[in-house]
Amino acid sequence: MSPIAGRRPFQEIVEVCQNELIREAASGEEAKYQGIVNQIYSNELPSILPELFIKKEAYLTLVADYTVGTVTVGTGTSNIKGASTSWTSAVSDNFLIKVQGKDIVYRMTFAADTSLTFQDSLAWTASSGSGLTYVLLKDRYSLPSDFSHMIADSEDCGHVVYRYVNGNKIFLNQLNEEEYEKTFNPSAGIPYGYLVKWIKETPYLYITLAADSAEILGYSYIPQLTTLTEYTTGTVTLTTGTAVIGSGTSWLANVDTSINTYYLRNDADGTGSASRWVKILSVGTNTAITLASAWSYTSGAGQTYTISEISKWPARFDDAMLYRAALIVDPDGINTQKWNSIYLDAVSMNRSEETRRSSTSQLKSWAGMRRR
Repeated sequence: MSPIAGRRPFQEIVEVCQNELIREAASGEEAKYQGIVNQIYSNELPSILPELFIKKEAYLTLVADYTVGTVTVGTGTSNIKGASTSWTSAVSDNFLIKVQGKDIVYRMTFAADTSLTFQDSLAWTASSGSGLTYVLLKDRYSLPSDFSHMIADSEDCGHVVYRYVNGNKIFLNQLNEEEYEKTFNPSAGIPYGYLVKWIKETPYLYITLAADSAEILGYSYIPQLTTLTEYTTGTVTLTTGTAVIGSGTSWLANVDTSINTYYLRNDADGTGSASRWVKILSVGTNTAITLASAWSYTSGAGQTYTISEISKWPARFDDAMLYRAALIVDPDGINTQKWNSIYLDAVSMNRSEETRRSSTSQLKSWAGMRRR
């Protein structure tokens, strides 16, 4: 097995399953094994494993309400004009605005330090006025690009989204959409509730009340498990340092180290369980990569290579995916019992301590169906 603290990159799992367990040497079959491993990774394991294995912690800074200056509004106009305002995108863009004496609340887009426009091609429908006080409220915040959903929260005792008070975590209540809309209040104060909403395929965290002061909000979420990938286009030049130079490579579009963890190998050093991998620290350009440690294997120019992603599940599930894939491809093979045992040992470990969607008996039932 590759020397990466017990980890197997995606492509190693595929190669070991195809070439060493199933021993299917026919050309053109690799895509089948990649698809099976990804099916297990992104669909099967999330349905049976605790969320805590892959949850991520994130933080955002709440923005205080903004009330400096006054505004002028006009019936039928598409914007609001400010006087003595110093609006920036940071204190106005995607904010709600509540104008003195007016019932309607609009969501705004920043245009200039004295001009905001209405979103969704709306126009001011209330009466005109000038020298009016107002308040800009930030009630929603963008969530990370890999956001899938918040971890399961409790209606009675929240434990997911929180703010700090005197160093202690104070958790916000999870609200459903109906509760959020019924309790909507266009004013600033101490946030007490939250709702996750998707707007035009973008996830947002809505809070109520909007904050009246800048503070940190923390939360725990489950990332999207996009399919695991490998990249082999072009060739590389490897030396005894940490720099890797590519030829005919497009690494910026295919190797995103800000979201995923990738390893690189020189295919001349071996494939499958003989692979020798080194972690990629960063991608500088389409033809420049920096490794996390110095290269100590076969060097040279024009080397064929593989860059492969690491699963976001803990290390023991690398082998779980490997043997589960072998079971799916060859459920009647002579090693079925051994493969099944390794898989069940991995996915059953510590499950008694977690509350999740399915039970160990269901896992064994699935395995039994595979054996029949």
